[in-house]
Amino acid sequence: MEAKKKNVPSFDVKGFFSKENYPLLCLIFLGIFAVVAIVVSIIAFSINPVIACVMVILEAALAATLNKIPLWIHGLVFIAQIVCGIMASQVPFMLFMAFIYVFSTVFLYIWANK
Repeated sequence: MEAKKKNVPSFDVKGFFSKENYPLLCLIFLGIFAVVAIVVSIIAFSINPVIACVMVILEAALAATLNKIPLWIHGLVFIAQIVCGIMASQVPFMLFMAFIYVFSTVFLYIWANK
């Protein structure tokens, strides 16, 4: 008797990193960065977990609402977030949140222009 070959689907790594999957890769990167930012904020900066998670959601929502504005306004929002961090004595935390905003904006730009 012949041994039957199992039809095991193969994963094409080169195909996964193609241009058509670029928005998915950006979303994965954004999700990983968000989780890392939350964990680092909780452990290293002693931020309340609820506050850290809510801030990540608010940053993503802010990026979604300001998706179609000129680039220089995004720069002003970034600077305003850093200034808020300085005023609240939480500069590293707000720097993480500002980068969540930047990565969310980049993701939405790539997703909209696919």
